[in-house]
Amino acid sequence: MIPDEELTQQTPLNEFAKDLGELAQYGFIFLIILAFIAKFLKYEHWRWLHRLLLVPYTLGIYHAYFSSHYDLLQPSALGIFTALTTTIGFMSALYMLTMYQDMFFPYKGQISSIQRLTPEILEIKLKLTKQLDYRPGQFLFLKVFQEGIEKAPHPFSISGGCGQQINLTMKAIGDYTKQVYNLIQVHTEVAVDGPYGHFDFGNGNAQQLWIAGGMGITPFLAYLHTQPDKKIDLYYSFHGQDNVIYKDFLEDYAQANDHFTVTFIDTTQRNRLSVDELSVSPQTSIYICGPEKMIKHFKSAAPKKNVKWEAFSFRS
Repeated sequence: MIPDEELTQQTPLNEFAKDLGELAQYGFIFLIILAFIAKFLKYEHWRWLHRLLLVPYTLGIYHAYFSSHYDLLQPSALGIFTALTTTIGFMSALYMLTMYQDMFFPYKGQISSIQRLTPEILEIKLKLTKQLDYRPGQFLFLKVFQEGIEKAPHPFSISGGCGQQINLTMKAIGDYTKQVYNLIQVHTEVAVDGPYGHFDFGNGNAQQLWIAGGMGITPFLAYLHTQPDKKIDLYYSFHGQDNVIYKDFLEDYAQANDHFTVTFIDTTQRNRLSVDELSVSPQTSIYICGPEKMIKHFKSAAPKKNVKWEAFSFRS
């Protein structure tokens, strides 16, 4: 048995490891505080600050190994467990920092078409070099390689297209989307990672209720392009005529398909849609996509078993 005085004996190496441990602790606290105020930071600045988490993590590893009462460098159960967990964490961080954006954006292509639908809303069409198979309701990460546009990947719901042709619709409300809206050019090279998400209309019941808020209309559009045979009632809420998109398409689709209805709700002209206005049977699948406040309102009152939802927020 090791005497207590031996366990607590400090060496210069132990003292140095202890000091690094304190630095790691302060570093984590500082970066966690920054994470809480991330909405006030530009995305590019937040992304670089987030990468700095690797520094206190590395200092913490050194602290764990050289200030521990146990020799973690020995092939004991604790030593092996510590080595595995720290190696996995460290290599995962290095992978995200150095290789992820180069290795896991397998779909290359270029901008084939640009259409500014409103003073703030843009539709772009991507022509990819190979086919991208996706389910309506999914999203992808897009990287744009053009001077003046941030190169970090950003997520966007797929609003249409198939195979090598993919449509994305975005609102110029944050730094990145404003750059894309103002500067994007035809033939600009892009890279895509995805698709992601489980907002799957195909698994829903034959009777469906859709509630879309603002840009939350985009995943619904992708499913309509597949000509579904389900009975669908869509409620599309927006704030002013400058924020409604694809209205003509939705009206024409409703006129041509008796199993589809659409109700437009302009919140500058009337109150927001309320759950009390809806008559929903137990057999109805409910899909909701829009701002977080809207999602919370409907989630609290709708029958939870048949509800699928996807919330989004904008970074300024």
